[in-house]
Amino acid sequence: MSQHIMSLLFFAAAMQGFLLAGVLGLHKRNIQANHILAVWIALLSVDLLGQIYYAEGMFRQFPQFIGLTNFLPLSYGGFLFLYVRSLTQAQPLRWRDSLHFMGFFVGVMLNLPSLLQNSATKLQFVEGIMANQAPWYFEVIDWFMPAYATAYAVFSGILLWRYQQSTDNSMPRLRWLQTLLIINMIIWLVVWGCTIAPIVHIETNSQLVYLLVSLFIYIMGYISLRQPDIFAAIKESGLKYGDNRLPDDLREQILAELEHHMRQHAPWRASSFTLAQLAEVTGIASHHISQVLNDHRGQSFNDYLNQFRINAVCQRLREPHSQNLLDLALDCGFSSKSSFNAIFKKHTNQTPSEYRKQVQH
Repeated sequence: MSQHIMSLLFFAAAMQGFLLAGVLGLHKRNIQANHILAVWIALLSVDLLGQIYYAEGMFRQFPQFIGLTNFLPLSYGGFLFLYVRSLTQAQPLRWRDSLHFMGFFVGVMLNLPSLLQNSATKLQFVEGIMANQAPWYFEVIDWFMPAYATAYAVFSGILLWRYQQSTDNSMPRLRWLQTLLIINMIIWLVVWGCTIAPIVHIETNSQLVYLLVSLFIYIMGYISLRQPDIFAAIKESGLKYGDNRLPDDLREQILAELEHHMRQHAPWRASSFTLAQLAEVTGIASHHISQVLNDHRGQSFNDYLNQFRINAVCQRLREPHSQNLLDLALDCGFSSKSSFNAIFKKHTNQTPSEYRKQVQH
């Protein structure tokens, strides 16, 4: 009976997790961080459903799903690290960030032969594990999983600590994130306990871990929905440096946030887009945007916008059947053909027609 109650709790937490993932995915603040968190919470919820699948014996009726959730925990450290980094450094995601999930990929590759087996063989495989006849690499992964996650928990804590040490009193301290990191570490300490206990002949119940995971989903999701927007705090506080320059680390954060917003939402496609509008949607004071663009890019705001527009035009002109030049210019944010021609030649030293002939021959 108690097993069924635990399964119901896990199911409720999983459904709540999927709901939170959807809400976070649509949240307007800290967009990249919330997207990372949304995927992470969704995977935690799938992991909870996997626990129900095994605990309720459903794997006997549906053996084709055996093994699909086994290695999800190896991805959690990467999600945590990227989430904390997005909040504290505002770095855009890059392809090399997939390296943070290398442990997960290794786990899947080790388990791939089992995943590709037929249902009957999979069922026999699970029965062997339950009879303490697991393959050698299962024991390795049992130790590697908490070690991998603990390392990432430490790295994430260091990121937050460095952020808190480098910010002044006008910036959010993100103490709620510090609390979440502590809860995450407690969960993995419990996992360590469950891993070490059999060696000293102590019986443990892995459901305690998943009960903590259920609570973690609730706490993390709801607190994150209320999380401060770091760059909105910059705008509200004003960061009154007067004639002084912004600190280097803060300028880099602002530039990263601007780059992410411009690439993700392409506001430069609107010919009427202004510096004031960019300040409003990013939460960064307009004079700080101008200062950062001038210091880091050597550009005015209009030059910055036009660089994105020109890059988009050049990309489209490489296509074999691109639009006529006027439609292309208007679609990429230019207000007239004359301004388009002048700006294009300024950036490329060619007219649009000359550029198209060059790249399509």
